[in-house]
Amino acid sequence: MKKILLPIALFAVMGLTACGDEELESACERADKTESCDVTKAEICSDEETGEVYYTYEGKKYTDVNALIDAMCPNASKMDKFEITKQLNAQSKRLIDRIRVDAIRAI
Repeated sequence: MKKILLPIALFAVMGLTACGDEELESACERADKTESCDVTKAEICSDEETGEVYYTYEGKKYTDVNALIDAMCPNASKMDKFEITKQLNAQSKRLIDRIRVDAIRAI
């Protein structure tokens, strides 16, 4: 009887572990609204495996926040770009912190 239950139990554990990994491949959230430019059309994402933070806007992936701002807000002033960068960086940090907390809870 033990010879039959052990493989079944191992298979179940491996299946549950695999399902958990699929859920944590990447996480995204919409950018918060800013006063100088509508950045809510962009998403801030993080790849759980690499820890890389990137942005998506109109189907394109941006790893550089300045390139994202130039694409979304071509007429933004230097001060506006500074404020948008500051906000996006803070939101990226919150996303990474949330992912870490979720990962710890999953353990």
